[in-house]
Amino acid sequence: MVEPGPSISILAGGVTALFAVFLTFYLRNQWQEIQSLRAIQTELEQNNERVRELAQLLTGDLQRQQIDLPIEVPPGTKLEIRYVVSFPSSLSTTAFDQLKHSGMFLRLSPETRRSLFELYDTIDRINRLRQHRERIHFDDIGNVHVVIDPSELDVEPDASVSEDDLSAETRRRLSDLREMRRAMKGVNRSILRLIASIASPEMIDDLELEPFLGTAHGREAGHESNTESPRSDEVDLEEMRSILRDVERESVWSRFM
Repeated sequence: MVEPGPSISILAGGVTALFAVFLTFYLRNQWQEIQSLRAIQTELEQNNERVRELAQLLTGDLQRQQIDLPIEVPPGTKLEIRYVVSFPSSLSTTAFDQLKHSGMFLRLSPETRRSLFELYDTIDRINRLRQHRERIHFDDIGNVHVVIDPSELDVEPDASVSEDDLSAETRRRLSDLREMRRAMKGVNRSILRLIASIASPEMIDDLELEPFLGTAHGREAGHESNTESPRSDEVDLEEMRSILRDVERESVWSRFM
C-alpha cells in the first residue's frame, strides 16, 4: 500500500512545476507583447522623421522651376543646372507586421486597430509611389549636371544666350530633363497629399503642406490616380504614437518590463 504522504508530495511537485511552466510562458508572452508595442512606437517615430525628409525633398523639387522655363544666360555668365537628389529611406512597416501577429494587436480597441490599418495602408502607398518616382528619376535620366558657358559658344561676348544657341546635345539633355520633371510632378503631388493626410498639424504648418490637404485640387488633381488619394479621417503619425503609448501605460506588466 502506497503511503499518501509521498503521493501528495509528488502531486504537489507536479502542480508546482506545471504552474511554473505556465507562469514562465505567460510572462514571456506578456514581455513579447509589450516589446512589440514599444517597437511600433519607435517605428512610428522613425517614419515621422522620414516623412519629414521626404516632404522637404518633394516640396523643394516642385519649387525648382527654372529648368521648365526657356533657358537664357546673361552675357558672360556661366549657368549650371544641377538635379542631384538623395532619396531618404523608405518608410518602415516591420514593427507593424510583427504587432499584427502578436496577442497585443487583438487587445487593442477595434477603432485603434482600424486606424493602424489605415495609417499603414497610407504608408504602403507612399512607399510604392516613392519607388515609382525613383524609377522615373534613375531609369530615365539619373543625376543631371548641365553647364552652359557662353565663352564656349559661337556668340558675341556681350550677347545673351538662348536655347537656340546651345549645342544639340545640351538641348537634348534639357529636353530629357523637362520630360522627366513633367512625369515627376504628378507623382510628387500625390505623395505630398498622402504625407499631409498622416502628418501632424505642427508638421503641416512647418513644411507648408496646407495646399496638399484634402483631395480636391481642381482640374489638375482630376488627372491623377484616385487610388492614391488620402482619406480625411486618418490618424496622424504622432497621434497614433500617443495612443499606443497610452495603451502601454495602462498595462500593469509594462511597469516591470
